[in-house]
Amino acid sequence: METYNKVFVSRRFNCSKLELFDWLVQPELITRWFGPKQLSIGSVQTDIRIGGKYSIELKKSGDEIFFIEGEYVEINPPDTLAFTFQYRGLSASPPKSIVKIKLEKLDQDKSLLSLTQDFEYTPSDIDSRTKSWEHMFHTLEQQIKTVANNI
Repeated sequence: METYNKVFVSRRFNCSKLELFDWLVQPELITRWFGPKQLSIGSVQTDIRIGGKYSIELKKSGDEIFFIEGEYVEINPPDTLAFTFQYRGLSASPPKSIVKIKLEKLDQDKSLLSLTQDFEYTPSDIDSRTKSWEHMFHTLEQQIKTVANNI
């Protein structure tokens, strides 16, 4: 029997695993790519250690603010990162989940990122969850390219 409470997204990036890992954990880099297209990102805080917390402020139109936050449960730079993922400040929040990210070296400066988001139960908008990650990883790819072109 198939379960529909998981999102899986895989994407290639033109950078090393270590560089890609930095984009996933450094607040000043996260602000450049994270968030669905209809939202803007505010402050980002990360405490990169097992049990450390992170918080990402997101802003909707009309000054409505909410947060995505959680706790790091696995950190093995530059290979794996896992964290809990929940919303705070929304009237109807999606279910809590765990995000697991695996990075693989494909070539000297090419990496593969594989993300699995495992929800407590299936959110009503599971398809849009996949599209949001795909959009964010497209933005991340563009940001990495911009940085590489400015070196």
